Amino acid sequence: MKTTRFIVKTALIILLLTPFTVLAQEGEVVDKIIAKVDDKIILKSELESAYIQFLTSPDAQNFQGDARCALLQNFVEGRVLLIMADIDSTFVEPARLDYEMQSRGQSIIQRFGSEEAILQNYGKTLDQILNELKPTIEDQVRMEMQESNILKDVVVTPKEVRKFFQRFPKDSLPLYPVEYEVGVIIKEPEVSEEEKEKVRKELIALRNKALNGESFEILATFNSEGPSGQNGGNLGFMARGALDPAYEAGALALKPGEISMPVESDFGIHIIQLVEKRGNEFQTRHILKTPKPNAQDILDADEFLKDLRKQILADSITFEEAAKLYSDDNSTKINGGFYTDQFGSIRISAGSLDPDLFFEIDKLKDGEISMPEKIQVGQDAQVSRIIFRKKRYAPHRANLKDDYEKLKAATTQMKKAQKRAEYLQEKMKEVYLDIDPEYDRCGIINK
Repeated sequence: MKTTRFIVKTALIILLLTPFTVLAQEGEVVDKIIAKVDDKIILKSELESAYIQFLTSPDAQNFQGDARCALLQNFVEGRVLLIMADIDSTFVEPARLDYEMQSRGQSIIQRFGSEEAILQNYGKTLDQILNELKPTIEDQVRMEMQESNILKDVVVTPKEVRKFFQRFPKDSLPLYPVEYEVGVIIKEPEVSEEEKEKVRKELIALRNKALNGESFEILATFNSEGPSGQNGGNLGFMARGALDPAYEAGALALKPGEISMPVESDFGIHIIQLVEKRGNEFQTRHILKTPKPNAQDILDADEFLKDLRKQILADSITFEEAAKLYSDDNSTKINGGFYTDQFGSIRISAGSLDPDLFFEIDKLKDGEISMPEKIQVGQDAQVSRIIFRKKRYAPHRANLKDDYEKLKAATTQMKKAQKRAEYLQEKMKEVYLDIDPEYDRCGIINK
């Protein structure tokens, strides 16, 4: 059921962009209501759009059963969750909805390549499409929130994990491949103040051009290094708290039409033009330039890690402490520099590691820390990295000692699935449910 729930979520965007129509004779377009859950309906076009998307997914090859029935079951369950969300007053905060809208917008752009391609294919701008999708996206978020509220208190005990593990015959237990406990400390070169000042002067020159009547958008198109540059530097309406704090503070200190002096954020240095304020939202455009480190800056990062490595080997500081204090990799420093899998375990399968990283890890022995090396990030940026190979685990069948976190996660997922099923079974008795006879074979009402 996990597969089809993913398909339903993905299909919400596809419904508008690749609408399905059922054609009768002589081109007549036919659609019909195939299910009612209280006052909420499910259309045949919704189901068929989800089914088409399912057929193009890798999961279709291994799926057993009637896919349309599984998808319809999930649509019905979604409507039940929405009804319960209404009853429980589960609503989406504007900032959360804005974030989800932006995320969907980026997904659509990635799919088509550019906003211009979207306009050419559908005769609508991305903003128009997102406005039409907004109710659907909001419903999806509300369903997720309602489900999260239902399952938030699910916990498992060691006894339950052991019981789950003992259900499987030994020869049926999963075989785990080679795994590693591996951590990294990454140091970004610190750009010199001289380079930053050079960039500030460039931005002030562009600001003066805008103040003297040149188009800010055209200046952004030809000078901004950010992805919004091709869109004239426009970021659209954003909720407060959604952008870098320094950028937001600089923007909100302006009056509409004003242009800031250079503002430094985690992404670089900007000049910002405030376009409009609207309640909790504001619209800006900006020109971004990123100061580049020079050769000495990169060498300094290497030297910093060499010294830090010596301190770790001398037991002056642990690797975990050093990573939390000094690593510039936010995705790993919170875990003491260690990579984690989807279950939160620091044991990572060799196959999930980046090939270049795996090659370096394979050269180390357990307990060893590599010398600093420069690695490329993006097209023109380098950082320095040290690697700590804590331990290598040979291929083995799952066991409680070595794989407790994975087994705990699997037990938790099973318990959540049971609670979700019980909740929906109970709530489906409280709603009016009518399914078109065409889908009697699915047994949804009986379920």
